[in-house]
Parts: sequence; C-alpha cells; structure tokens
Amino acid sequence: MAGAFLHEIIYFSIGKWKGREFLLRNRHTRKEYRRAKKLLHRYGILSIFIIRFLYGMRMIPMMLMGATGFSPLKFIFFNLISLFFWAVIYLSIGYFFGKAAEHFFGEAKEYYFVFIGIVILLLLLILIYPRISDKLKKD
Repeated sequence: MAGAFLHEIIYFSIGKWKGREFLLRNRHTRKEYRRAKKLLHRYGILSIFIIRFLYGMRMIPMMLMGATGFSPLKFIFFNLISLFFWAVIYLSIGYFFGKAAEHFFGEAKEYYFVFIGIVILLLLLILIYPRISDKLKKD
C-alpha cells in the first residue's frame, strides 16, 4: 500500500506541477489523457476507486487529477480509502487461491522444478520455431 500510495502522490504532484503539458506531449499519453478525463468528468471522486482496478491506467489519471485542480487533501483521503479496499481484495483473492491451489495440487510441489523446466522448454521452442521454419523455407 505504501508503495502504491507514494507512486500516486508523485504522479499527482507532477500533475499539479506540469500535468497538462506533460500528458499532451506524446500520442500515447494524449490518448490516455482523453480517456481518463472522460472518466473523471463522468464519475468524479468515484473515479479514484474505478481507476485503482483498471490495469495500465494509473499514472495518467493521477496526473490528470493533479492537473485539473483536485484538492490534495481530498485526493489523499479518497486514495487511501481506495488503496485499503484494493489491498484487502487482492490479498484475499491471493490467500483463497493459494489455499485452493494447496488443496488441489497437494503433493504437486514435489514436481515444481519439472513443471518449470517444461514451461521454459516450451517457451524456447515457441521462440526458436519461427527462425527454424524461416531457414527451412529459404533452403
């Protein structure tokens, strides 16, 4: 929680300092800026909670909140509340899936290294196959 909070405070501060200029600088952030701005206007303070669970959309909305004049105290308060819910949800999911994995796989941990070796081998084959097939087509 502390790391996520620090990360978001930094981006909020950058948004206060040079937010709009920074966000409109390149094509990708400009696109995300528009999406985040719509979300902020549509949901207001609830957007802090919504953004928390959207993968890949944390930096720009936090900067946008700073750039649009969100109150820092209001942002900190609601951000801490959303961080708490986020942490509880993700820790709970991890705990229950971990317990379920223990139950279903039981003794499978003895074969962990074999499984990892097979996965690495398959990934190598997937990466190498296109090169081999290209060479065979050229010959």
